[in-house]
Amino acid sequence: MHLPPFRTAALAVLLLLPGCFTSDTDLIAAVDADYPVADGARFALHRLDDDGNRAGDAPDTVTVTRDGEWYLMTTGADGKPFRGRMDEIAPGLHAVMAREADVAGPGGLYVLLERAGADWKRWSMICPDFVALAEARGVALTEFGVTVANSDCMVTDFASLKKALMFAHAFGKPDAVYVAE
Repeated sequence: MHLPPFRTAALAVLLLLPGCFTSDTDLIAAVDADYPVADGARFALHRLDDDGNRAGDAPDTVTVTRDGEWYLMTTGADGKPFRGRMDEIAPGLHAVMAREADVAGPGGLYVLLERAGADWKRWSMICPDFVALAEARGVALTEFGVTVANSDCMVTDFASLKKALMFAHAFGKPDAVYVAE
């Protein structure tokens, strides 16, 4: 199976920064981005179990720096860099757009982060989980402006992304927490 370059990059990002929502365009423009994480911030990334407790895995180390209009995040043993932007969609809730730093062009994966003091909880369910969550609540994906393509929940505009992320926050569970070091 051959994946186009963007999908290959999205798959790699998915392994380190799981995401449910994808787009072929940048839904967070530099002019709209917020930068609430300090340059050089370090975090321990703990995966959470279904009850919201830290899983027994050893945490990954994550470092976040600024590069102009982008955040650069390195994570995992290989320190592979990802770039992204954040936009506050409600008090303490931020949409995050991310992709591998060396991938040219627009688009990426989207997750939701909730600030909890100096720490950040992450909602990044995979697309089938979001579909099941919507179905369980009797909400059609079209109400979010979401379509499913190749197991991805595709969004084409920021308003749709925001609506889907707010729904995931209200009815889903965080999958990880970034603990400030």
